[in-house]
Amino acid sequence: MFWDTDPSGVDLERHRDYVMERVMSRGGWAAMRWLRQAYSAEALADFLRRKGHRLAPRELAYWAVIAGIELPIPRGGARPAWTGR
Repeated sequence: MFWDTDPSGVDLERHRDYVMERVMSRGGWAAMRWLRQAYSAEALADFLRRKGHRLAPRELAYWAVIAGIELPIPRGGARPAWTGR
């Protein structure tokens, strides 16, 4: 998941948002379990409130349940906002 950086240089606290976004959006089951052990539900919730818009609706919905928070989930089926159309 961290092909664009040296994993030994990743600090789990200092690069917390980077790690969470990568694992939440691209991680498999083992990585997702690791993320839940590495960070508290409060830390996950904080990330989702601040940067959850970067995740696909499916991942956002899953992680909101895991973090125990309710977030407005955009309706699916439309073009992503980043397409500009």
